[in-house]
Amino acid sequence: MAAAGLGLVVYGASRTAFVPAAQGSVPSDHTVAFRGAVAGEQAAVGDKTAVTWGMVCISGAMAVAAMGAVSQRSRGVAGKAAAKPVEKAEKPAEKAAVEDAAEAEPEAPPLPPPFNPAGEVGVTAPLGFFDPLGFSKVGDEEGFRKLRLAEIKHARVAMMAAVGAVFQCLVQFPGFENVPKGMGAVTSGNGTIGFAALFVISGALELVFWKQDPNKQVGDFGNPLQPGGAALGYNTDMRNFELNNGRFSMFAAIGIIAAELVSGKTATAQLGF
Repeated sequence: MAAAGLGLVVYGASRTAFVPAAQGSVPSDHTVAFRGAVAGEQAAVGDKTAVTWGMVCISGAMAVAAMGAVSQRSRGVAGKAAAKPVEKAEKPAEKAAVEDAAEAEPEAPPLPPPFNPAGEVGVTAPLGFFDPLGFSKVGDEEGFRKLRLAEIKHARVAMMAAVGAVFQCLVQFPGFENVPKGMGAVTSGNGTIGFAALFVISGALELVFWKQDPNKQVGDFGNPLQPGGAALGYNTDMRNFELNNGRFSMFAAIGIIAAELVSGKTATAQLGF
């Protein structure tokens, strides 16, 4: 359209600017001159008409160019308007994809409650959880396992010591007939040798064979008497029995030793035998 308008401008200008006039065609007569003047006026009028047509063509060209720019802008706006629904259609799809991904992610499991020693094995009536000095702390599971392991080992030694203090007064092994009964046996003759042998055997069992497995319950060193690996009642009740009897045996062993040192009486003599 712009090229067509420009062609009109060029055509109109060329048509009026180049009008041929023959020389000597104007007579010398004044009447002719007057007519020539009239003709000159007519030519001037014709020139004004040509300028007017040129301006009209230029205005037309400018109008055509303006119309072209407006049409291009309208096309761009129409294109944007056509693209907006696509964007609106894509946003819900993206939002749905994000929501699906969030739903697909597994929720983090809740944190376990802190370790509480009051809920462990050994808390029985009538005392319940008895820790007057506060050795066991809430959340300190590793520290509690160490204390519980020491408790079980001392309890088992105390049970054997309390039973042995009574048994050795009634029965003596060969070679120990002349060994005094009671606590004095560890400081005389073969009694000292026997005590040293028990100390070495106990140390070897604890350091080599009875090692605590972190994946097992505290104090579970296995049962050497279980046939074929069958479990023989190592459950909550049996563990409670062991802990309570071990605690009683620790007091019993200390009582037997203290009473003999004060009174000089053996365990059986303390019982009146």
